[in-house]
Amino acid sequence: MAEFNLIDEAWIPCITRDGSSKEFGIRDTLLKAHELREICDDSPLVTVAIHRLLLAILYRAFQGPSGMSQWKALYASGSCNGNKAITDYLAKDQWYDRFFLYDDDYPFLQVAKLDLNEHKGDGKIKTIKKDKSDGLMRLVREAPDKGGRILFDHRVGTERPEYEAKQIVKMILAAQSYAGTGVASGGAIAGQKINPTPCQFASCVDGLCIWLQGENLFQTLLLNLVPISLNANDLPAWEDSNIVGSVKNSWKKPIAFAGPVQRFAPLSRFICVLDRRSMFFTNGLKTTADAGDPMKAYLRSSDKVQFTPIELRKDKAAWRDVHSLFSLASTTRKPPDSLNHVARLFQDGTLSAKPRANVVGLATAQGKSLLWRHERIPVPIAILGSVDLTERLALLIAEAEAVGNELSRGLFWSATTKKTIRTEPVGRIQMICDFVLAPSLELRGNGLIRTADGRFPDDAHNASCLSLSGNLDPRPAYWARLEKHFFDLLENLPSDWDGSVGNWKPDDQQIATRTWRDAVRQEAKRALEESIRCLGATARSVSAVARVQTDFSDNDLRPQPPKAKTSNRKSKAASKGGKKK
Repeated sequence: MAEFNLIDEAWIPCITRDGSSKEFGIRDTLLKAHELREICDDSPLVTVAIHRLLLAILYRAFQGPSGMSQWKALYASGSCNGNKAITDYLAKDQWYDRFFLYDDDYPFLQVAKLDLNEHKGDGKIKTIKKDKSDGLMRLVREAPDKGGRILFDHRVGTERPEYEAKQIVKMILAAQSYAGTGVASGGAIAGQKINPTPCQFASCVDGLCIWLQGENLFQTLLLNLVPISLNANDLPAWEDSNIVGSVKNSWKKPIAFAGPVQRFAPLSRFICVLDRRSMFFTNGLKTTADAGDPMKAYLRSSDKVQFTPIELRKDKAAWRDVHSLFSLASTTRKPPDSLNHVARLFQDGTLSAKPRANVVGLATAQGKSLLWRHERIPVPIAILGSVDLTERLALLIAEAEAVGNELSRGLFWSATTKKTIRTEPVGRIQMICDFVLAPSLELRGNGLIRTADGRFPDDAHNASCLSLSGNLDPRPAYWARLEKHFFDLLENLPSDWDGSVGNWKPDDQQIATRTWRDAVRQEAKRALEESIRCLGATARSVSAVARVQTDFSDNDLRPQPPKAKTSNRKSKAASKGGKKK
């Protein structure tokens, strides 16, 4: 029985032009897009997945756009209201019947007649020998897993809460884009046995997903609907009648995506929703690694040929990689397709208002979700295609990183040796903690901490210093406050460049650069002083702080050169006191 059609039912969370929240179905979201500000769900993973779904539908409805002239005609219309291509595509004589959440033959982004249970009995009478169904909570990356590992949610991983249909739709979409690794369950589809191989990450797990945002949702969708000649095989799961067979073949030999439509609406997992609590869940499409996702930024090191996606790190906001995310004039960086598209539109005068970039990422470690982040960054149109401005931006970020290292570095826990390792030199907060814990320690040149006889402090001291300096780490406050200054830098950096002579203005006229460097020094000092205050005003802490400089100079802005690599043979010879030959 067919129930809950995504085209009609209200499930997409939108923000209207007046700032109120309202839900719409697919048809109304597209046709009223000019009246809506944006799509925004509580989960940024769902927000990404909905945008990708709508873009896949538009690509198929328009059969493109295949070129700039078709794109400009769509953009000039100002809305999708009354657009025949969209209404025809979603009509009942076209693909309407493939958008039911519950359906005996074509449930949306699911596999009908998927059964993973073990049965016993003969003839027509069968009973379940082992129930291999899962709770729907497994679809949600932020929920605890069966092993009980907790991320954002304190429920038990084996619980089976009941969800509304509109929640289940969003959970399925997010899972198809962000499902993790795991062991696949064998079973049957319509009575035919399947033996899937272990799961791989879904397409959006690795890397940051980036989309540009215009003044309303219509502009947002068009800015990311980059003109392309669609491959005839680039079909979404609901149009591909042989999708299950293709996916099963990919378990033996991974396949490549045919184009953006398959990427935006993949069948990364075989899912069959049984009711509002339970489902069957196993492996889905396996694909080859590439650098072709239109919504991702890629990077390659100078000694490598293959691009790899720029990923979210748990301790690093995305804006700190903006020179890599937004660079159009580099052979080692590959930005999202929408940035090239928008740069062309500004060059020919089609666009005048600058869009914002939405950046969403999921930080993982060993297959486990650590955190997600949704950032909004102004798009520096003047910087996009300029090598000089991009290189200056990279330099200024590197200077801020150098100051961040000066604030805190030099101690880390080694899981291999089960000891606290010191590097040289240590950061300011580690120096202060060293002197608080052991006033007899000495500060040598270049920030080296030694005992009176010239040795490193012992393991017990290092472990205590690691714990204390970790609690006082000034870097989170430093980086959080620096973000506002960075957005000002993006806006004003082009004014430091003298286009008439093709070079930078004199140093005293580079206002944006000077303002940024001043902000870096001031925010570093402020963050360090706040951490120091947590030590209290004891004689020992006051004495420790007096031995460490809390101001930051131009020398602190200089990134440290990379250490020269030493061959294993030389290292071993040196450790044994061997002579040079």
